[in-house]
Amino acid sequence: MSNANTALQTDQEARPGETPAWRLLNIVNLFRTVVGGLVVVLYFGDRTPRLLGDVYPGLFLWTGIMYFCFGILASITVRARRPGLQIQTYAQLAADIAAVLLLMHASGGAASGLGSLLFITVSINSVLLTPRVSIAFAAVAAIAVLGEQGIAILYGNAEQGGYTQAGIIGLIVFAAAIGGLIVGRRLRETEALAEQRGLDLADLSEINEYVIQHMRSGVLVVDERDHIRMLNSAAAESLHIEADARSPLEAVAPRLQNELQTWRRGEPTRPATVVSPRGRPLIPRFAGIGRNRTGGALIFLEDASAVAEQVRQMKLATLGRLTASIAHEIRNPLSAVSHANQLLAESPRIDLGDRRLTEIIGEHSRRMERIVENILQLSRRDATRAEELDVTAWLKDFIAEFRDRHGLSPDAVPLDAEYRQLPRMRVDPTHLHQIVWNLSENALHHGRRGLDGAPRVEYRIGPLAAEGSGYLEVLDRGPGVPPDIAEHIFEPFYTSDPRGTGLGLFIARELCECNRARLSYAPRPQGGSCFRIEFGAAEGWLT
Repeated sequence: MSNANTALQTDQEARPGETPAWRLLNIVNLFRTVVGGLVVVLYFGDRTPRLLGDVYPGLFLWTGIMYFCFGILASITVRARRPGLQIQTYAQLAADIAAVLLLMHASGGAASGLGSLLFITVSINSVLLTPRVSIAFAAVAAIAVLGEQGIAILYGNAEQGGYTQAGIIGLIVFAAAIGGLIVGRRLRETEALAEQRGLDLADLSEINEYVIQHMRSGVLVVDERDHIRMLNSAAAESLHIEADARSPLEAVAPRLQNELQTWRRGEPTRPATVVSPRGRPLIPRFAGIGRNRTGGALIFLEDASAVAEQVRQMKLATLGRLTASIAHEIRNPLSAVSHANQLLAESPRIDLGDRRLTEIIGEHSRRMERIVENILQLSRRDATRAEELDVTAWLKDFIAEFRDRHGLSPDAVPLDAEYRQLPRMRVDPTHLHQIVWNLSENALHHGRRGLDGAPRVEYRIGPLAAEGSGYLEVLDRGPGVPPDIAEHIFEPFYTSDPRGTGLGLFIARELCECNRARLSYAPRPQGGSCFRIEFGAAEGWLT
């Protein structure tokens, strides 16, 4: 306990801006100044026989004057915080003991009753002292009172029975010191708890502000006059105003202000869409601040396009599960049809016209089989086994495999050698192989052939600005994708090739998303297409 109090005293000296201890010293100085002033008033206002100071009136007067001046001087030093708290507490308590003893001696010893002044000063100062120092000062005060009583008896200014009163004063001084220590400990615990609560509240306030500022939904706070009092960055961006704007809501978003007034009146309304100054559709939600709707209000602004995108994703997920179920049910009958068609084509009694019909059946059966396989593959795409992969080395092996499979020369499938320094990416090699193979076959199919008559597929890799991320590009020099079609190429079952399934690019993008990557398309300035895979940083994966 002593070490803890000592540490607290040192801490308070090091941080003089903390005022409770200094405020307590100011209170003691006020008491000290009042006592000194009363002593002077009693001296000049009291006549013979004097109530106090009758033994040594001169000592009584000058002690009162010095005590009054010391109180004023101590008030100045306390306000200046110089010297430190501990030194001032020691010096002022010693001065209190000396002044009270001189006033007692001038008034006839312990019988004068002035010893009670020590109770107040010792108890209040004990709140600021460590237990050892507080008890030491109480012992000094008690011994000094007994010593003063002995001197008074020696000079014939007091009676022998005054020792009892002096002893009682000493005991009460000890009790006052102990009481001050208990109060001081509780005050310090309360102060520490209040300080910790203040820090917790400040941290919580910062966290709340950080969360609100980084919410995707816009948040506004308006008062009862519909003036904006606070808004986060998402709301400022949606309404195209400054983040510290405090303007009327009507001047910023009149339609939103009308919706707020409708909500204040309590009229039943359906969720309305408000168009922001930037043309972004917003869905407002209102919540009252207080007991009723006439006061301040909290407004949440949700991006209607984001909500529509979520609905679309949910519909696609539902459609995907339904399609996978249908594809699974179709697969077995389709296999039977294909097998029966194969047996029919092998029959020696079939004529030439019927044989052409079996070829048509076989071709479309195989196309349906590819569609079913792709759909079932989509339903199994959630099994991602990512690992740290050297994409540069992997791409070299992939290019060699792709060349051998399609019988291409090294010049037909070049790798841009300028960007070979790429950090290791975290990705599923099987998924990456399927994505790049699909993109490469598209480039091979749609790209123009080189001077030697062979098709050309180009690859580029390199790092991105974000640390630990990079990209891989598959390029061709074909006619490219028309602008009116480019925004639909990643949609399922969308294809310009009557023999295609329209699922290749959709599956590629879905597999990229499973691997924290992004697949995008951009036309090449010199003609052709560029499909770019942007990998996420390996640290972004939860392992």
